[in-house]
Amino acid sequence: MYSIEAESPRMPSRYRRELSGLDEVYRRALEMDVAPLCAAVERWATRPMLMVGSGGSFSSATFAADLHKSATGKLARAATPLEVISMTDCDAGLACFTASGRNHDIVAAFRVAATRETEPLCALVLAEGSPLEKVAGQFRYTDIVRMAHTSFKDGYLAVASLIGTVILLIRAYRAVFGRPENEIPKRIVELIRETTSFADLEAISAGGDRAIHERSCVSVLYSSELSATAVDLESRFVEAALSALHIADLRNFGHGRHYWMARKAEETAVVGLISETQHELGTKTMSLLPDEVSTLPVHFRGARDLQAVAGLVVGLFFADCAARAAKVDPGKPGVPDFGRKLYHLKTKSVAPKHPDINQTAAIRRKCGDPKAPRWIEHYQYVLKRIDAARYEALAFDYDGTLCETRARAGPLSAVIAGELTRLGDAGAIFGIATGRGPSAGIELRAAIPDRLHDRVLVGYYNCAVIRPLTDRSDPLVTGLDQEHPLIAAIADDPLLTGSVRSNAVQISTGGRQGIRVEDAVAEVWVLMRANGVKGDVVVSGHSIDVCLKGQSKDDLLTAMRESFELGDGPILRIGDRGRPPGNDWKFLDDPHGLSVDDVSAHPVHCWSLAPAGMKGTQATEHYLRRLRWSAGGGRLRLDTVTRP
Repeated sequence: MYSIEAESPRMPSRYRRELSGLDEVYRRALEMDVAPLCAAVERWATRPMLMVGSGGSFSSATFAADLHKSATGKLARAATPLEVISMTDCDAGLACFTASGRNHDIVAAFRVAATRETEPLCALVLAEGSPLEKVAGQFRYTDIVRMAHTSFKDGYLAVASLIGTVILLIRAYRAVFGRPENEIPKRIVELIRETTSFADLEAISAGGDRAIHERSCVSVLYSSELSATAVDLESRFVEAALSALHIADLRNFGHGRHYWMARKAEETAVVGLISETQHELGTKTMSLLPDEVSTLPVHFRGARDLQAVAGLVVGLFFADCAARAAKVDPGKPGVPDFGRKLYHLKTKSVAPKHPDINQTAAIRRKCGDPKAPRWIEHYQYVLKRIDAARYEALAFDYDGTLCETRARAGPLSAVIAGELTRLGDAGAIFGIATGRGPSAGIELRAAIPDRLHDRVLVGYYNCAVIRPLTDRSDPLVTGLDQEHPLIAAIADDPLLTGSVRSNAVQISTGGRQGIRVEDAVAEVWVLMRANGVKGDVVVSGHSIDVCLKGQSKDDLLTAMRESFELGDGPILRIGDRGRPPGNDWKFLDDPHGLSVDDVSAHPVHCWSLAPAGMKGTQATEHYLRRLRWSAGGGRLRLDTVTRP
């Protein structure tokens, strides 16, 4: 009996070593901490997604697209880097899959997507210190999920990285969507036994040998659950020159592709990858093929994601059968000189050149046409107005603007703290608005020198409570009666998390995993109306807040003018949630309101004028570095040609 622990003289050496190490790969992928990948999947959950792969990683991308569709109900598809680079725009998130992070096509696609501010934008990399990480560092709003292990190293064809990637993905999706991980078999042989019609790994090889032997062409018919297996087999057969192979799903095959069998039946082997849900269709399809065709139906059962993983394992062993027949080692077939030259060809992005790239980005953020004269005029008007202004004070949102939303438990960055200190020492006055309570004041006092605390006014709980930073007493407000009708209504609502934080001025909650923010906000409004609750609803990067007193962050501006006895000159406002119902939209609804992320549709209010690809605190740093302060006030000199 053949097992992946045992060596076989029949198997080509490099590929033999890779297949014999699959159990170790599988085990390591089951043991690794997938929390970073779960965090990325949570950001993908409400979006359609492009899953991007090149060469062997295109199989991983196909698997990820099917997994995303089945888990979220959102559209997803696999795409090549060239597709991404050639796109002018796409209303979808994007995730790249790469074992080494060195594929120059993946790196180029990631850079182009970041410059277009595709969000979410992520890459799953199975190696340390890759060039892709350096590119991502230039666009800090993006995610690099590094899941490195020595067992994931590949030969010419992706073997270990493929199985490692798909196991990590199903674990992350199961964790995010509350499906049990203990359903995943602990070993590959158990996976094959529980989800396929093969009794063991030897049976896969034996079946492949019988079906493929002395056939010059292989036709793979597949159920939709097994699409990644079909794609991967096509890649292996072509890249290692094992044999001709074409693929079609069970119904597309019936629309003309069957004619191949009428002409070349004796030359063709048909492998049918048949899922449990399409058993009848697959069985009837295979039974109608001519007797001269060599057929191998493979039946799958169980959870969709586990069927898909098992299919990939089966495909790896089928490729070995073809390799032995062709006397080729698919793990090390050798690369011709022209192949190396083809690999290193570069493609050019369709992105505009300097200096138009930042203008294009700014207008696209407004959902405008970058070529429309009207939008170009608005952009230039806003730049001139800001350039001409002398600001009396600065007002900021906190989370997502001064503090990274993802790292909101940590301190302000040294760069932002340093820039605020520089401006404060030069005479600037600050207002800081936050949806938080005391924690924001504690962090601000730690980041800003004591000598400047009397120049800072803080609006807590979306400015329901406004205090100077010198006031070290916690701005706590009284608790809300737990019998308040909205608390129970939110806790019981199926679209909301069930988690409720409340006080006399604010109730905070969130949408359940996979629910769009817009739908969750609409649900909160419905609950408020049904329970006769007055107030406003706003959204931050981490919660939905019901402002029971109707408070808003623009209340801070009035308080600043009174507290610091300012005149009627402009106050520069910087925030991140400028589109309703974002909690900064009223705050930024002004010619001197700048966003570092979401913008409103207003043609001359609430623009994001940071360079293309800069978001969040990275954009804030860009603005702060260009601010100068003197006795006459503040001046902002925006550099429109800078790139990350």
